[in-house]
Amino acid sequence: MTSSYAAVLRTPHASRTFAFAFLGRLSYGTVFLSLTLALTASTGSYAQAGGLLALFGLTVSVLSPVRATLIDRHGPRRALPPMAAAYALVLAAFALLTSRPGAPVPLLTVLAVAAGVTAPPVGVVMRTLWSTLLPEGPLLRRAYSLDTVSEELVFVTGPLLAGLLAAVAAPSLGVALGAVLIAAGTAGMVTSPAALRPRTHPRAARVRVFPLAPAIAAAATGVVLGSTGLLAVAFTQRHHQPAAVAWVEAALAVGSTLGGLAYGALSRSAPGRARLAVLACPLGLGLAAAGLAPSVAVLAAIACAAGLFVGPTLTTAYLLADADAPPGARTRAVAWVNTAVNLGASGGTAATGAALDALPLPACYAVAAAPAVLVPLVLLLLPKRQRRSRPGGAGAHDRSMDDTTTHQEYWDSRYSEHHHMWSGEPNAVLVQEAADLKPGTALDLGCGEGADAVWLARRGWRVTAVDISGVALERAAGHAEEAGVADRVDWERHDLAASFPEGSYDLVSAQFLHSPADMPRDEVLRAAAAAVAPGGILLVVGHTGPPPWDPDAHPGVHLPTPDEVLESLALPDGEWEVLRSDEHERVQTAPDGRTMTRTDNALKLRRRTR
Repeated sequence: MTSSYAAVLRTPHASRTFAFAFLGRLSYGTVFLSLTLALTASTGSYAQAGGLLALFGLTVSVLSPVRATLIDRHGPRRALPPMAAAYALVLAAFALLTSRPGAPVPLLTVLAVAAGVTAPPVGVVMRTLWSTLLPEGPLLRRAYSLDTVSEELVFVTGPLLAGLLAAVAAPSLGVALGAVLIAAGTAGMVTSPAALRPRTHPRAARVRVFPLAPAIAAAATGVVLGSTGLLAVAFTQRHHQPAAVAWVEAALAVGSTLGGLAYGALSRSAPGRARLAVLACPLGLGLAAAGLAPSVAVLAAIACAAGLFVGPTLTTAYLLADADAPPGARTRAVAWVNTAVNLGASGGTAATGAALDALPLPACYAVAAAPAVLVPLVLLLLPKRQRRSRPGGAGAHDRSMDDTTTHQEYWDSRYSEHHHMWSGEPNAVLVQEAADLKPGTALDLGCGEGADAVWLARRGWRVTAVDISGVALERAAGHAEEAGVADRVDWERHDLAASFPEGSYDLVSAQFLHSPADMPRDEVLRAAAAAVAPGGILLVVGHTGPPPWDPDAHPGVHLPTPDEVLESLALPDGEWEVLRSDEHERVQTAPDGRTMTRTDNALKLRRRTR
């Protein structure tokens, strides 16, 4: 289990981004209790304090999809800082006003609404960033599980911190700390390279998206979470142990943490609706059983057992929402799930409060558990999903393409789904074979995000880099700018099946020029050979088979041997010299973090001078 989560955090930029996101989230864990104490002390009224907090929470929840839309359209680097700055200023004003008794309630009402409007969705953005940092598969599921567990820690640590500050100083200091935490956390997130916004289809930000099945399961889970605290208060009071309510709450949190960690480490297949049903139903049954507990100790044990399903249910809901959303609408999809949890919790608390005045305690537990128990039936009645933007369990090399999708749209979509698709390092065989060559002109076919082109330019080559994806070329040009070699690389968009760059080159490199799209690879490589200048080099590197962790990848794609590539080139006799034709092994990290050996092949030819 440890190594699997270590693999998540070893992903470039993951640890830094996740740590700053935790700081931002900790603000929310601290602020709500601090505001409760500060508003109560300042207004002298529980009713007014409760009303202000309810207004704040409702505004946050209802407007969450709106803020997510802004992030989808403009990216976190442009949208989050203004929100965080405004929210931090509102919290600072709250801290100042509540630091002494008699704060004017109308002004506090305005601040409560302003805080709800500007609250930056740090958790929602972090969940979206995971899908840009990691490929679809077990590693992404572990990241989402780790993310869910971190929220459990936030809402355990935050109230403790708020209580400590209230005890040793004043509750308004906790509100001020929340302002500092949100500002620092958001600043750290948006300055991370992970927050670079991939370019998306121009219509993607306007598409309507509502993840119905995940939202239903999340709302039912929210009802359970919102009801548990109030039900535990009633239970412990009836057993004359009111202080023990903290142990019941802690038991639920421990169960959720353990369940989330185990789910991320042990889950091997992509989640679907059926898994939502399997996870939500036991959660509800556990809550219903808690109402029959004979003692507080048994209640805590049952709460811990039920909590084992909280983290996995929410993780699955967020994963499904992310997987089913178009690339330009993922933040909104995740935000809707987050909103469903919050609204479910608020509704659960309100309904439970009313039920406790009218029904026996076991019946109240059963009523609160009903939504989660009924999730399987509700999901069964929903219409089946017609399509998914990313097939469940598909790896980076296995994305769907239908007759209505052009080659450029296919590759633009793939690149848009991730902050980076490749490692950012130049291909090892290119480094081996070109390191000793005298720099000249080079043609990089299928340049992707530009790692090979940038490496060649740094060594003095004048490079023409070609790809079908405008998204990839835009990203590659940015990398060249950062490396200080933008003036040495010309970026050209070509569908190599239809057009080929002009000129002749001292080096033509075709690294892993495979595609599930219908690409005439043999013809492209013959054009590549024709573009090699006398005395120049043609270097072709490819896979010999699918990745060992996914033997069903590359369906229908022929992966030729070096001899087959050489034969397909149909080169004139005596005009070329074979310098290398072999297979070689390299170590590669699988999506689930395992280190595995993969076999590729290489063909290196020199065109003889006349």
